[in-house]
Amino acid sequence: MKPEYAQQGLKGESQFMKTAAIVVIAAAVGVFAGTQLPRGKVFGPVSITTFKIKVPFDQWAASFDSKEAGKMHKANNIKPLYRGHGTEDKNQVVVIHQSEPGVVEKILTKNKKMIEDGGHIMWTTNTSNWLAE
Repeated sequence: MKPEYAQQGLKGESQFMKTAAIVVIAAAVGVFAGTQLPRGKVFGPVSITTFKIKVPFDQWAASFDSKEAGKMHKANNIKPLYRGHGTEDKNQVVVIHQSEPGVVEKILTKNKKMIEDGGHIMWTTNTSNWLAE
């Protein structure tokens, strides 16, 4: 079976390349953030998640910062550390969580409808996990 971008032709391939570039940028942000955060302020692994949104950033952020989302984070031992949007594309979002590897992906899958209702375009999501040693 061909990857989704191959089935969509050049437009899909272009989106795939953009997504790949975002993953590389997220990795660089992870390395930078990991070296810039004061030791002892962040304990344990972090996850960096990038994705696109279909609503204005402020609207998405209100959903992300809601009490309901806060309860979901707390119940799964996830601590949001940072959220922001691209400087050139305000619909490109990055979120950094302090969490065990795999937990963010599990939450995204388990709560897909609620997260999509907040404006998150799930198929654009890329999550990577990082450790400081």
